[in-house]
Amino acid sequence: MGKVVEKVVAELLSEEAKRRGQLSDGQFGRRKGRSEIDGAAIMVDRAHAASINGHITGVLLMDIEAAFPSVAKGRLVNLMKVRQMDGDLIRWRESLLSERTVDMIIEGNAMKRHPVEEGVPQGSPVSLIIFAFDTSGLSK
Repeated sequence: MGKVVEKVVAELLSEEAKRRGQLSDGQFGRRKGRSEIDGAAIMVDRAHAASINGHITGVLLMDIEAAFPSVAKGRLVNLMKVRQMDGDLIRWRESLLSERTVDMIIEGNAMKRHPVEEGVPQGSPVSLIIFAFDTSGLSK
């Protein structure tokens, strides 16, 4: 049930960000009609067109190491408030990122439970749109 709710919220967040123009046109992950393959095709098309017109082209690709764990909860919630996102979505996101812990088992030995203060859950349907929102200012 939790993954279903997260998928619905991911869709709501994506639509809210789209409606308000709060994601970069260069952001393709977790957006309807804008897959990573679309982004690559647009990049190749623009580079080809520039080449035909005698322009030199370059591409900057970024691989953000530890992307999901690097999302700072406080900064993210503040960004949503500044951008006047829906209050229910802000509260839901705060709840999703609160009171999280990690359990580790190494060679059959359970380690002490540790709190997780920052980051978004890996594998959650909502994590991609949260990360996209968090990094939306990079392309500007």
